[in-house]
Amino acid sequence: MDIFGIKGYLSISYEINLEMGDEGMKLRSKLIEFMVKHDMIPARIRWKKSASGVGRLFKDVFNMLNKEDKKKLGKLMYDWGVNHADEIVKVLKIERNLHGCAVALMAMNCIFGIKSRIVKEDNDEIIIHATKCLWKDKKGWTPEMCASIEKYDIGLIDGINKNVKYYCTKRRSMGDKVCEVILRYQSESLS
Repeated sequence: MDIFGIKGYLSISYEINLEMGDEGMKLRSKLIEFMVKHDMIPARIRWKKSASGVGRLFKDVFNMLNKEDKKKLGKLMYDWGVNHADEIVKVLKIERNLHGCAVALMAMNCIFGIKSRIVKEDNDEIIIHATKCLWKDKKGWTPEMCASIEKYDIGLIDGINKNVKYYCTKRRSMGDKVCEVILRYQSESLS
């Protein structure tokens, strides 16, 4: 049992409540207070709450904006992705090629609570499937919000390699089983 993990905590607190009744509730409260006071809340719980909160904040802000301001938000997300590209390449020590773009995209997905993996890779194309995210099932989340956030991904890819193009062909928020992104080399003459 991982005493400092949430499963361990829940197991212990449930047993305390069963065996000790009201006294168990007091002990449980003290245990939570101890964990907070000594910075022992598991990082995974903190991260999940933070990433989920970012999505909720994005949704709330997105819903306050008019059509023109939503376009500005999309541009802001794109620029953010472009501006992060050099730092991400450096930190991840990746090449500025098709595979490097895929690794960078999946790394950023992971940070924001999106589980993704490469399902097909060849010299000119990589297909990535995202099977889970913290935001898709949130009340009021729409495909339009996904498309707005996706501008970050497009900017990131453009910032890493202008010859790699990003295409989203499936969206979980539209009822598909996965979000599917295709990264494909495109010659400069076609850009």
